[in-house]
Amino acid sequence: MSDSLLTYRIALSLLPGVDASTVGELIAVFGSERGVIEAMESEMKAIPGLPKSLVSTQTRFKALETARTETEYLATTSITPIWCTDELYPANMRGMVGAPLMLYTAGKTDFSYRPVVSIVGTRHATPYGISFTERLVAELAEANPETIIVSGLAYGIDIAAHRAALKAGLSTVAVVAHGLSTIYPAAHREVASRMVVAGGAVLTEYLHDISPLRPHFLARNRIIARVASAVVVVESSEKGGALSTVRHAVTAHRPVFALPGRVTDMYSAGCNKLISDGVASLLTSADTIIDALGWPRSEKSEAASPSASPLDGLNAEEVGILRAIAMEPAADNDYITAVTSIQPHVLMAYLIGLEMKGLISSVAGNRYHLQIPFDINSKP
Repeated sequence: MSDSLLTYRIALSLLPGVDASTVGELIAVFGSERGVIEAMESEMKAIPGLPKSLVSTQTRFKALETARTETEYLATTSITPIWCTDELYPANMRGMVGAPLMLYTAGKTDFSYRPVVSIVGTRHATPYGISFTERLVAELAEANPETIIVSGLAYGIDIAAHRAALKAGLSTVAVVAHGLSTIYPAAHREVASRMVVAGGAVLTEYLHDISPLRPHFLARNRIIARVASAVVVVESSEKGGALSTVRHAVTAHRPVFALPGRVTDMYSAGCNKLISDGVASLLTSADTIIDALGWPRSEKSEAASPSASPLDGLNAEEVGILRAIAMEPAADNDYITAVTSIQPHVLMAYLIGLEMKGLISSVAGNRYHLQIPFDINSKP
């Protein structure tokens, strides 16, 4: 079997200690991504300072096997893999120490030349924090409708930021701590689908079947910080998880802004300390960010772009799935498999992709409803 360039790139991304800041040098030495993976141990040992994962032939070939499985999976989905030198890779992270080699995204958002504001905060958001988040995002949208709102899809401030962006018509990106065969928390799956449909994305560095483990949440915070032009903290306890995002932002020289609160409020203690320690600027409105960073203001276009058909870009299998659901409201997996003859493991990948595009919705019992009008005579 001939492995694709994508397979070798995924394999490289699975090797501990290899990041976007060093891979270019390795490829220059060995000629290609394949050359790096297939190099002899003696060749690797001749290069000082390489991590053990790169030196070991066994480790590299084990990563290659895993990468083959992932490549096969990606071929059945609408998930887009993004290599560290690709145009869609966030420019703010390119070449940084510790930046992931591969990103995977449901939806496609171009970060180039657009203001990116990452909004983080406590999972125990108060009405004060949620209200401010909604107002801040609305003000950013009014000032520049090209602004992208980034957060982590978690409960509290994260989901409030995503919902506020959708309401204001801004693109919003969720950086998640797991693979894209699932959405965590499940309660936010519908919001994630709306984000993708509205031109945003769900983004991760993890393979499709990786679970949301605690260390992954801390690791994903570096992406939330580094893709941003500015990081905003809305409510945090003195030892809140959002503060790890701040540490990454400071290391990456990203400006940090924090919403002040009463000294008696537990979930304002972290923000108040950031401000008093000089780590964050006191935030009162979007003007604070816009003026501090010298961002231009622009008016929203009055002209609405013509809407594309929701079937654009679908393949024959995906249209067949929609046709099966159209013929049987609340169709379950078994029914769709019987009608389409698509293997169950491949079918699940297609169903997730269609749901992320907002074309279908899932209900209890692995049953699915159409979210769009559909003519059973439609062709891809």
